[in-house]
Order: sequence, then C-alpha cells, then structure tokens
Amino acid sequence: MEKLLQAGEERAATLKLINDACENWGFFEIVNHGISTELLDSVEKMTKMHYKKSMEERFKEMVATKGLEAVDNEIHDMDWETTFYLRHLPHSNISDIPDLQQDYRH
Repeated sequence: MEKLLQAGEERAATLKLINDACENWGFFEIVNHGISTELLDSVEKMTKMHYKKSMEERFKEMVATKGLEAVDNEIHDMDWETTFYLRHLPHSNISDIPDLQQDYRH
C-alpha cells in the first residue's frame, strides 16, 4: 500500500494489481499491516456476535408480527446476507449504527 503514496510507475502498477484482484476475485488482502492478530481475532468475534444477535432479533420480530407458520414460508425466500460498513476515515459512521456494543465501538 505504501507504493500508492508514490508517484510514477510503481503506483500505476500497484493500482493495476488492486484493480485486477477486485475485478477477478472480488477482494484483495493486505498483509504486513502491523495490526495484531489478537485485535483481528477480537474484531472477528465481535462481528460474529453482532451478526448473530441481529439475525436473532430479526427472526423474533418476524415471528411476533407474522406468526411461526408464516415465518417458515419466508425463510426459504429470505435474504440471508446482511452487510454493514464501519468506516473511520475520512469521517466515522460508527454513531450511525445504534446497536453496536461499546467494546465493538472502541
């Protein structure tokens, strides 16, 4: 990523690699970033807990409003992918996500 800060051919080559990864794979991985494994593991655990809690609440709301039989029919058509984005720069959006636990916000 430091090559993106430079001008010239190295920057262009790096951008090309990132573009290729996104177009052909849908993502890219950054290594040697200096973020501890412990912090990454903690964030992963909190993300999974947040997702589980959100899905449980969504299911309970559906049962309460539609009943268990109606929910069974909807489960097959349900969008099981849930996404949310946390960003820090240039402006944080963490206050826009009200149901995050304090440890996760930190």
